[in-house]
Amino acid sequence: MSADSGPGNREIARRLFAAEFDDASLSYSESDEERAPNYVVTPTGARVNRLFAVGVLTEVEAVNEDSLRGRVVDPTGAFVTYAGQYQPDEHAFLSRTEPPTFVALSGKARTFEPEDSDRVFTSVRPESINEVDADTRDRWVVSAAERTLHRIAVFAEALDSDLRGEELTEALVAAGVDPSLATGVPKAIEHYGTGTAYLEAVRSLAVQAVEQVAGDRDSVDSLTTEPAAEAPAELGALPDVGLDLGGVAPAAEEPAEDEAMGGEESTDDTEQEPDKPGVEPGPTASEAAEGEPTAPPEEPSESEAEPETAEPEPEPEPATTEASAEDTDEADADTEPEAVDEPADESDAEPEPTSEPEDDLGDDDLGDFDAGDSVQETVDETEEELDDFDPEATMDDTDDALTESERQEVEEEFGTEFSTGSEVGDPGEAGIDVPTSEEELEEIEAEVTGEEPGETDEEPEEKETADVDVDLEAAAVEAMAELDDGDGADHDAVVAHVVYEHAADAGAVEDAIQDAMMSGKCYEPGDGTLKAI
Repeated sequence: MSADSGPGNREIARRLFAAEFDDASLSYSESDEERAPNYVVTPTGARVNRLFAVGVLTEVEAVNEDSLRGRVVDPTGAFVTYAGQYQPDEHAFLSRTEPPTFVALSGKARTFEPEDSDRVFTSVRPESINEVDADTRDRWVVSAAERTLHRIAVFAEALDSDLRGEELTEALVAAGVDPSLATGVPKAIEHYGTGTAYLEAVRSLAVQAVEQVAGDRDSVDSLTTEPAAEAPAELGALPDVGLDLGGVAPAAEEPAEDEAMGGEESTDDTEQEPDKPGVEPGPTASEAAEGEPTAPPEEPSESEAEPETAEPEPEPEPATTEASAEDTDEADADTEPEAVDEPADESDAEPEPTSEPEDDLGDDDLGDFDAGDSVQETVDETEEELDDFDPEATMDDTDDALTESERQEVEEEFGTEFSTGSEVGDPGEAGIDVPTSEEELEEIEAEVTGEEPGETDEEPEEKETADVDVDLEAAAVEAMAELDDGDGADHDAVVAHVVYEHAADAGAVEDAIQDAMMSGKCYEPGDGTLKAI
């Protein structure tokens, strides 16, 4: 089987012009397995299982009670598609769409040969049909022309060599040609006998299609040359694919398969098309180009490591917040003893905070401690100092130590009256603000620590919303251009770069890349590789 047809993988959708697809008459399957993919091989060697085309829906007609037939026209000809009961979404689209309308079509390539005819008809079994705009059609024409010219250049090199069949396939693969094209070219030579005259006719067709969308010509000539035509012809300008099929072939610098400037798109992209009907740019990048995915770039290990470094970046702020919250709690605990300055009743009601500083004392707070004094000596000295203390004495006794004249003199000078400890009123009566609820206590603690309540809880939200306004799609395309080494930028490296630069979610960056591909702003020249347009 082909490299891209393994279990769980879908074939890549190819881009080619309708005129060449209409000339195809060879279809085959590589095995007898029930789910083995079927391929249609075109005269220039394109091996097509799934196809992607953009053009004008010019006609829709009922074939029978359940099926509709639509014609999607590109500058060179028309693709025919049939939608029946097994394609309900596509059937509904064709039935409600009024031609002419620009549409993007992706689906399975099929051939059919009626019993009473020797002609083979081609068609596309639709997987998705979406309405697009003229710019999307123009971009598709350019990319299809690029792929066609590159494929012709490879085919011409194969024709010039003496190799055929499996030997030619092996030589093309060794020279760096995509395995799918390397398999299709020998089959096309054997089945169609494609010659230089047909290659030049298709080359001219591709050039004229580009000139038409550029406004340099009004129409494209019809493709009337047969694949096996032997008329003498010289090939015009083609991209240099750098193949050497005569000896040990160097790796081709061109993208795999037949793309001079573009590559195939992953199958995941094409699967997203049905989910986005009506999005004009959608299909352009949803079926990327003809070339099969090549071997992954040599930088995957670096790109895999980068997301690990970049992704956690948005998280340090919450971690700091948690740390600051813990610091705040510790600061609250340390500052609580300052509440001893409150009225006597409060300090009596909360004796525990007043004792905490004793537990926190360090070696520097021991003062002039004499390690030579024994505990017993200290106790004895304390008892001697307390000998004259009369525990029965009261404040009233102390008051009696003053004469009446002294008491009156003090009262007149300081405006105060003497009272005992039992006469102290409630805290409110003394004009002192005493917290009466847990909210007020939290406000006092916040003033002590210098933070507003709930302040640390709001910081992560500010960080998370910091890059909300960043255009991830534009950032992804810019990253592709920046990381492009000539053959495209590594997909994982692009994701990691955008995540690191904009603190964005990796999933959001992936979605932005898909949107950019569907908008025709980038494509995949190979598996795991991105290139800005």
